[in-house]
Amino acid sequence: MDYTKVCHRQKSGVWTILLVSILSACRTDAQAPSDPWKELPSILERIKPPEFPAKNFLLTEFGAKGDGVIDCSNAFRLAIEQCSKSGGGKVVVTKGEFLTGPIHLESNVNLQLEDGAIIKFHRDPRKYLPLAFTRWEGVECMNYSPFVYAYGKTNIAITGKGTLDGQADNEFWWPWKGSKDAGWKEGMPNQKPGRDSLFAMGQRGVPVEDRKLGEGFYLRPNFIQPYKCKNILIEGVKIINSPMWEIH
Repeated sequence: MDYTKVCHRQKSGVWTILLVSILSACRTDAQAPSDPWKELPSILERIKPPEFPAKNFLLTEFGAKGDGVIDCSNAFRLAIEQCSKSGGGKVVVTKGEFLTGPIHLESNVNLQLEDGAIIKFHRDPRKYLPLAFTRWEGVECMNYSPFVYAYGKTNIAITGKGTLDGQADNEFWWPWKGSKDAGWKEGMPNQKPGRDSLFAMGQRGVPVEDRKLGEGFYLRPNFIQPYKCKNILIEGVKIINSPMWEIH
């Protein structure tokens, strides 16, 4: 039997969510501690939020315009690259509406949204190509890039009082789910064939690099996905209108 409990604790102003699983099948009753929760303080002591150098990289200094119209994808890319190459710090998004495609975080970068800052993500699925190494409902594949993505990075964060707006609704992204309450109508494409194909490839052991989905498969990307990353902080920001899962 698998006993799973979730504990929340506020430490240094950061809410830490700790998932503790005790697999009794792995040890006998005689080996199990009388009260596993006594181990909790020592586990929490090992959890340290990421820290970043006191260096700011203003997104607007890399060509971004907060008018909600100009594509700021390249500005995000340049600011994040420069921040990481300089040893890390904060990429600061000031007040305004910044339209972009996927944002790929690098190690030691804190994407900070100031109060009044809104990052709006493109509704055009082609903006989320080329394919990214991701997971869809837990199955590894090559699919549309998540909106905010990191692969194999260390010390990353998304913080501040701003908003991440996926701009998904019953006209964009959600209909792919294939349910009428999400805007799907008879004759419209949906994710079921792609989902079935992905799960079948997973069962057959098809190499991940050959599980190429994306266009024509209608598998919605996740909003925020740090995959195989370490030391991650998400704090304070508002996340709305996600195409699928908010944090995966």
